[in-house]
Amino acid sequence: LAQQRLLIKGGKVVNDDCSVVADVYVEDGVVQQVGPNLNPEPSTGLVVLDATNKLVIPGGIDTHTHMQFPFMGSRSKDDFYTGTKAAIAGGTTMIIDFAIPQKGCSLIEAFDTWKSWADPKVCCDYSLHVAVTWWSNKVKEEMKTLVQNKGVNSFKMFMAYKDVYMVNDEELYAAFSCCKELGAVAQVHAENGELIAQGAKKMLAMGITGPEGHELCRPEEVEAEATQRAITIANAVNCPLFVVHVMSKSAAKVISNARREGK
Repeated sequence: LAQQRLLIKGGKVVNDDCSVVADVYVEDGVVQQVGPNLNPEPSTGLVVLDATNKLVIPGGIDTHTHMQFPFMGSRSKDDFYTGTKAAIAGGTTMIIDFAIPQKGCSLIEAFDTWKSWADPKVCCDYSLHVAVTWWSNKVKEEMKTLVQNKGVNSFKMFMAYKDVYMVNDEELYAAFSCCKELGAVAQVHAENGELIAQGAKKMLAMGITGPEGHELCRPEEVEAEATQRAITIANAVNCPLFVVHVMSKSAAKVISNARREGK
């Protein structure tokens, strides 16, 4: 359908500002007109879909996915083909995945690796965030290259996963400063990695090795504390912050308080 002329008739078009019954005319995958009783010429070769009593909504953008992600000895179940095929079936027409380098490794190489996995497989539009898992002048230069030459505009820092992806406060400060300088969005996975590591040791010592140990080793204050700390550090360098997957009331409260203060 993407290469054809398509007329979606009589549906309720849902936009960010209002919902209205209208026709939508699409040419080569691009919306050309929205309005009542459209009659695009010529009528030959026009595919008409009746959307009466249906909602016509823009495709969704899932800003946080992990396709075929190698993680601590496992790999996420969906690859870029099955994951994006499912996305489209559910009305999501774009995903933003994460290129995540190991500590000491190149951010650009990670970006190129993820791109090489995605390009031959994706069924929908995609983009990549890049994770900052360590800090050096090389990382700073690579962030600049990614923003200026590769179309990347967001970076994610992990405050959890000690000895795997976690960065310390000094590295967070440097990464946030760099994001501010480049005009990129700074993201954080906000949990206190040190406390989780201690909690994990405690669970294992008690013989708790099942999935319930995951929750038991990270009480919700480890998230609230890290969220507060990330906001404080970002505010120190005047960098806008996006806290990903907020999982508890206490962390949400920290965020709403910070917003109220204009952070």
